[in-house]
Amino acid sequence: MTTLAFVANGHAGSAASERARAFIARLPRDIAASVHDRTGGRASSFHHQLLGLRRARPRVVYVIDLGVAGIAAAFAYRRLSGCRVVVETGDAVADLLFSTGRVGRAGRRCVAAYEDRVLRAADRVVVRGSAHREHLAARGVRVAAVIPDGVDTDVFRPFDVRELRASLGFQDHELVVGVLGSLHWSARLQWTSGLEVVDALSRVRTHVRGLIIGDGSGRPRLEAAARDRGLAARIRFEPWMPLDALPAYVNCMDACVSTQTNDVVGQVRTTGKLPLYLACGRFVLASNVGEAARVLPAEMLVEYAPGFDAAYGTRLAERIERLCREPHLLALGKDSREIAEREFAYDRLVFRVLDVVTARW
Repeated sequence: MTTLAFVANGHAGSAASERARAFIARLPRDIAASVHDRTGGRASSFHHQLLGLRRARPRVVYVIDLGVAGIAAAFAYRRLSGCRVVVETGDAVADLLFSTGRVGRAGRRCVAAYEDRVLRAADRVVVRGSAHREHLAARGVRVAAVIPDGVDTDVFRPFDVRELRASLGFQDHELVVGVLGSLHWSARLQWTSGLEVVDALSRVRTHVRGLIIGDGSGRPRLEAAARDRGLAARIRFEPWMPLDALPAYVNCMDACVSTQTNDVVGQVRTTGKLPLYLACGRFVLASNVGEAARVLPAEMLVEYAPGFDAAYGTRLAERIERLCREPHLLALGKDSREIAEREFAYDRLVFRVLDVVTARW
């Protein structure tokens, strides 16, 4: 029997933790698996996760994301046991932290060195975006598999939400453009997820409604921007909610927005929100970057200039106005479900995990 432990660099309920549990639920019975989440701060998480690994005694440790506590616990256990360590990453971490203003240039170099050392020390490396494999290959890091962000297609699916739409103040005839995610403010870019929706709706002449779901340091700025642009009555803000509550709200959106910058940060990503939108059969308006550019039809892609594109809201507004003029395009959402099942369903992705953890080392 293969023993496998997932180390999630996130607390219970985080995206990393939910991903680990989604895989475990689909593993065959001859794989004994456990998941070890963060608890408290870095030091306490390290001790908790290392203790959990010593109790579970796995032959393979699969670490999700590059948080220091989980990585340190996995490699410490390897020294004690001789196990194999798989490291999965979904971001160009140093570039992401620099772009969001969380580290400066010196910090970027330090994080890049840490990132490089971890990936080279791992027995296997898994990434969540096709371009990420190419990015790492150019640095001499071999990637064992691409396993993108996933979705439970039994939970996220299309269904009737007319009552919820009405309770949110949306009329049947109104086009609702929505976005969900972490609303973290980037001081360097002066941007947060959702700002492109506010910007676009301020430029759309037709009466379109907005739905923004999420929390973070950027939310007060988004709400202020909506008020300043006279959109307070047109955009509904909802806090982040448990994963099982999200499908109903995603189904309230006629068009879902997924934006990535056209740089290494955006190019290597899938983003967890894209599979959720697709599984609910939604029409998606995505920047023509990363995994979205690979899987979505041209009608759903919006050009994004290299780097950070301050004019993106204008092009997004033009595409929203086109949906108002040509509402039949929304019917393309019926194909979104097929894309989700083919590219992002955990029922399929689990076989890639099995290939990584059971192949000969």
